[in-house]
Amino acid sequence: MPRVLGDLAIGVKCGASDATSGIAGNPTIGWAFDRIVEAGGTVFFGEHTEIIGAEHVLAKRAATPEVAEQIVAVAKRREELALSTGEDLRTINPMLFNIAGGVVSVEEKSLGAIKKTGTKPIQGVLRYGERPRGHGLYFMDAWMFMSIFLGFAAAGGNLNIFQLGGAGLQAMLKSPLSSSHGVVTPLMWSTGNPETYATAGSEKIDFSSGPVWEGKETVEQAGERLLTTILEISSGRLTCAETLRHVDPVEPDLEDPFF
Repeated sequence: MPRVLGDLAIGVKCGASDATSGIAGNPTIGWAFDRIVEAGGTVFFGEHTEIIGAEHVLAKRAATPEVAEQIVAVAKRREELALSTGEDLRTINPMLFNIAGGVVSVEEKSLGAIKKTGTKPIQGVLRYGERPRGHGLYFMDAWMFMSIFLGFAAAGGNLNIFQLGGAGLQAMLKSPLSSSHGVVTPLMWSTGNPETYATAGSEKIDFSSGPVWEGKETVEQAGERLLTTILEISSGRLTCAETLRHVDPVEPDLEDPFF
């Protein structure tokens, strides 16, 4: 298994974060990603809005002082860019559906979000779509939504994971959980929320770490199941999003105004 895991390059983002995200969903992914990095694989994470308030925690895991400075700098730059347009990311985040799901501050949301990165050293900060020079864990200086997956694919990723909380968006879960023409690698949906998994169903979500939230399973046990799912998909099994044949458009990550 380690030799196979070492061939993987996986990107991850989380969304509709709720209390289960930081306790079950993201830690399970983080545990599995530690095993992939140990085997010689590569993992990408990103989203400036998901590290604001926790950038100092990530900086402590940087492989070099230069990488630590870059992590803090990209979070600060994104905040300043938003402020220049009149938006304060710390006042609009968490969003109402996050609050409905039990996340009450931007720091709480970010501390839960970074759990999906595991515990390994962060080897570098990549530009959007930039390929890493080596293996390991990397932060991509990228925006949120589906556009981030296109950046991971351009960087060499061969599988993407969307970790979903969903407690504040139960109505949305009755609709197809889409992929996109811009997501050019398989996209698997994961959740740590048992209600999200029950509402969406196994035909929409590939993996559930809900048993961790319910106290029926440890993070390690769920992580082992996740690794099995990842290897199955990497070996050709279609993800739920691929079988639904429902796609939404996606644009590249562009910071400046465009037509």
